[in-house]
This record gives sequence, structure tokens and C-alpha cells, in this order.
Amino acid sequence: MGHKVTNKSVYDLGKKELKNRTELKLDSGLKIGCNHSDLSSLVSIDAEQGSYRLGWDFQRRDAVLQYTRKNGAGTFKFKQVVPGMHWEVVPSPVVELSTKLLDKQQFKDSLKLVYDFQNRFAYYTETLKYNKQYKVRVAGDSNSTDLAFCVGYKPDIRWMKSLKLVQTPATGTLLSYKVKPADGWKLTSETSLRSKILVASLTYKPLDGDAELVLDAAVPLSGSQFGKVKLLRKAGVKLDFKF
Repeated sequence: MGHKVTNKSVYDLGKKELKNRTELKLDSGLKIGCNHSDLSSLVSIDAEQGSYRLGWDFQRRDAVLQYTRKNGAGTFKFKQVVPGMHWEVVPSPVVELSTKLLDKQQFKDSLKLVYDFQNRFAYYTETLKYNKQYKVRVAGDSNSTDLAFCVGYKPDIRWMKSLKLVQTPATGTLLSYKVKPADGWKLTSETSLRSKILVASLTYKPLDGDAELVLDAAVPLSGSQFGKVKLLRKAGVKLDFKF
């Protein structure tokens, strides 16, 4: 099989910051990741082996332990964060259960239940899919009676891979559209009806090779209150090396 190194770099033109993530995956299944910034140097490191994942944030001095278990009933995740090395908060994990209540030929669903013991916060998402093309998602949390929802349509054709309408209390109404006009190319756009900003992401991945180029842009629409939004927000490249 061989080892694999993945390097992903993104430059944020607004913050003038270069962010980089390097991952090493060994034959044994061990994955080691490192996040780096040209402004704040080494940001964090993490390691994952099987069901376990460990992480350390150098800036916040946070330690993270995550355990994931999958079976026929669903997926269970246990995540413990130790903020600022304050071990007195342990145990105060985030527990997550993902399961299915409906699994038929045309109708399928996925239910996610999460409870954060540290912040005493709970939320859920329920997604219903019909015929692999239509999707409805509803989400809520314990801090508000407001609901968020998403309605999606996925014809999976070249000029309309997917179309989504999202409504959340925080962002208002968002319209998302994805196309794949040619082999290797993908364009995803999201329009906010509240701020009247169009955010687009263009991805190019060559057919032969493991490189990937990503460009993010934000364009103010007519009547937008943000007249000085930068056209090009982020530019990034991802490279995979096998040895």
C-alpha cells in the first residue's frame, strides 16, 4: 500500500495569513496531522489510530481525546476537551449518537443526537432522503425554540449537481448551487438573502494525479450593505505524495 503524505495550503487574503495542514498516513493505519500558520507558527497536532484520536492545541493549550465506535445500529462518538489544561472539568464530554430510523429502498433517514456536558448544551439533526435526489433536514438545540431547516434537490447532472435552500436563525435564508461543468472542475456557490453576498468556491482536480486547486470568492450583490467585500478571499492547493 505504501505511506501517504497530504499537504493542503490555503492563503486568506483578508487576514493575510497562510494556513497549512500536513497529514502523514502510515501502512499501519496511523494518521498524524500538523496545522501550521505563518502568523502564529505551529497551531496544533493530532494523531488518529483506529477508533481513537488525540489532539493538542499549542495556542489555547487544549487537549482533545475522541473515541468513535461504529456498528449496525449507528455511530457513537465520545469527545473530551480539556480547555487550557484545566483537568478539573473532566469528565465533561461531548457525546454523539448517529443512527437510522428509516432504511427503505426509496425512503432513508439519519438522526444525530448530541449533548455537550461541559456547556450543558444539546442539539439534534434529522435528515430524510427520498429516492437519493430529495432531502429535507431539520435541526434544533436546547438554547432556542427556533428551528433550522434545509431542502435539497440533487439531479446529479453536469449543470446542476445539487440545489439547496437553507434557513437558520443565525444566517437567514441561504441558496446553495453546485455544478460540475467539466471533468475535474467543481463550482459551489452560496447566496445570502440577508447580507446579499454571493460566496463561491471553485475547485480543480486533475484527472491524473493527486493535486487540487481551490479558489474562494465573495461578491456583493445589488443593494448589499458590504460594498468593500474582497472579490478573492482565499486561494489554496492540496497535494498528495505516496511513497
